[in-house]
Parts: sequence; C-alpha cells; structure tokens
Amino acid sequence: MPIYQYRAFGENEKLHKGTYDAASEGEVHQYLRTQNLYPIEIKLSFAKHKKEGGLLKGSKEVLDWRKWLPYQKKYHTQVAAFTRQLETLLEVTIPYDKALEMIIGQTSDHSFQSILSDIRGRVVEGAHLAEAMGQYPHVFSPMYVSMVRAGENGGTLGMIMNRLANYYETQEKLRSKLKSAMIYPTFMLVFCLLVVTFMMLYIVPKITAIFEARNTILPLATRMLIAISSFLTNHWLLSLLCLVGLISGIMLYFRTSHGVRFKDRTVITLPLIKKLVVKVLVLRFCQTLGTLLKTGVDLKSSLEISKHVVVNHVFLGKLNQLIIDVNNKGLPLSAAMRRIPFFPEYVCHVVAIGVQAAKVDELLEKVAERMQMEVSNTMEGLTSLLQPLMILIMGGIVAFIALAILLPMLSMNQLL
Repeated sequence: MPIYQYRAFGENEKLHKGTYDAASEGEVHQYLRTQNLYPIEIKLSFAKHKKEGGLLKGSKEVLDWRKWLPYQKKYHTQVAAFTRQLETLLEVTIPYDKALEMIIGQTSDHSFQSILSDIRGRVVEGAHLAEAMGQYPHVFSPMYVSMVRAGENGGTLGMIMNRLANYYETQEKLRSKLKSAMIYPTFMLVFCLLVVTFMMLYIVPKITAIFEARNTILPLATRMLIAISSFLTNHWLLSLLCLVGLISGIMLYFRTSHGVRFKDRTVITLPLIKKLVVKVLVLRFCQTLGTLLKTGVDLKSSLEISKHVVVNHVFLGKLNQLIIDVNNKGLPLSAAMRRIPFFPEYVCHVVAIGVQAAKVDELLEKVAERMQMEVSNTMEGLTSLLQPLMILIMGGIVAFIALAILLPMLSMNQLL
C-alpha cells in the first residue's frame, strides 16, 4: 500500500507533518478529517523499499528527469475532447468499458491513447473509473477525479461529465486567448533579435572598419557598438552557447521551488500584469468551486479541491487561510473572502447573497462568466499596449545603432 506524506494545519493553526499508509489520497483526507487536521499538501512518499511498475523506489524520492525538460506534454485539449465524447456516449447508456474502447479508437494522440487503454483495463478488472483516472494526476486533476467519483456514487455520471466538459471547454478557450495574446509580442521580440543580430554581424563591422582605419577618436556609443560587434563576430559560437546556457539556466531556475515562488511573487506584483493574473486566478477558483458545489460536493471538500486549480503560491497561501477560516473557524465564505485582498468586493457581495438564498453554486458560475468577460477585456487592453511598447523597444535599439554610426560620420565631415 502506498505511503503518503502530508502537511496539515491543526488547532491554533499549528503545522503538523507526517506519513500515512493509504490506498488513495482520498483516504488520507478522510484520516486527517478524523484528526481535526486541515491538509495543505498530500503527496506520495517513496521511503518504503519496494518495486512498483518496474522502478525500484528506495529511501529517497526517485528523480524524475522529465520535469527538467524545457517542454512537458500537457493534455488539456485531449481531456476536454475526451470528456465531451464520454458524456455523449454515457447519455445513450453505453457501458464504461465499451465507451472507453470507442473513444480510444478515435484518439489520434498515442500517449493519451495509451493512458486511456490503461484506464479501460483497470475498469474491466473491476476498478472504479475515478480510481483508474486517479492513477494519472498529471492528466486528470483532483477536481476531475473527485467529480467523477461523486457521479459514480450518485448515479449521475452523465450529468457530471456534461458539466466537466463545459468547464474544460471554457478553460481551453481561456487558455487559447492567453496564448493568442502572446503571439504578437513574441514575434516582435524574435524579429527584433534577428534584425539586431544581422546588423551586428554583417552591417556594423563593414561600417566601423572605416572609422578604425582613420584612427579618429570615437564616441562612447560607437566604441561600445564596435566592442559588442567584434565579440559577436569573433566568438559567435561562444555567444550562442552563452545565450542557450542563460535561457536554460533561467528555465531550470523557474522549475525549482525558489524559482517558482520568485516567479509567482513577481507576476502578482507587477503593475502591468497583476490585474490580469489575479482575475484569471479568481475566475478559475470561482468556476471550479461553483462546478463542484453544483454536483453535490460539500463546501469543505469543494474548497480543498478547488485550491488545486490555483497555480500561484502567493494566492494559494491566502486560499489556505480562507479554507481554515471557513472549515476550522466557521466563518461564512463571503466573510473569509473579504479577508483576502485578491477577491473583488462584488465577488464577496454576490457570494454573500448566494449563501442567504442557498444558491452559491449558481451565483459563483455567474461570477465566473463575468470574470471571463473582464479577463478578455483586460487581455485586449494589454495586447494593444504591448504592440507600441515592443515597437518602441525595437526602435530604441535600432536608434542606438544608427546613432553610434552617424556620430563619427558627422565628426569626420566637420574635419573635412
């Protein structure tokens, strides 16, 4: 049986750490609840010596080299399509195993197809669908697995899959908008680097050779330009390796715990992007919480599951405090939200009305819809601001090069 490590808050907000033998993460949650502990983090521990899945796990955690790769495969699009397909097949009362078999045959992504095949195999052997999906936490989130489990227990899996499909399709649209908003700035940045590199390697050396031949005193900007151009021309391979090393180092740093926390603090405090980041995080939390409550999951469990969609440690720290206030101290959800600076006042107000009217789930979904509109408007505003900003940066670099070339030429004309 797997061993799980946990960190949890107890009475007086005291932090507790320990391990627990359990068949699943859900059992650990149940155990902690019986001990009046609120979990912050639950993860598998490999301290027990045993061979599982062909890998020997010793006294230390096995190093997963894949997490250090610059690109890791995500399955957002595949999960959204799979959920909608499964929902459609369940509506016509097709059994799990047959439905999964049909979806596997229509899946073009081989790695996702392999995952679905393993899930189907587990279901055929008698496992619950939620239990089988829980074996792939990097594909199916805790929210997804919990909702599927609730649907299986309540006999409403078709309805649950419909809501999950709507949720994931909405998230995919938001993700696509965020990616689209970054296309133009990225293109401009790459284009600017290519233009500057071409000028420094081919144009500048030919022009500056004329200045060096005349042995004249050159302005500081020109001397800097010649030095940079000479270094890039004579040591282009070293420059390329330095650039690749710098980019790789930054990417690796942002994969460390310290780097992740630094990035999270930065994006949530920068004036230009703070507003967008906070709105996206609030949107995802409210939408997830509303979806879970609507499917019959209790508030305490819904809050614990919903926090997993928040990927910013600063925001997550505040959410942990909110969950403690609601679950341990008995504060109303709206009052706990007001103690967090990230939630807009109208969100707290709507939640307070929802509690009084016993329609928190519906009103949270309405809040998510409004937040999505605000996110779209904010992204459009930032995109329109980034375009002239990138042009200004590119123009400034080209202007520096032109000025460094023109200044000595003007000096030579005066001498003549």
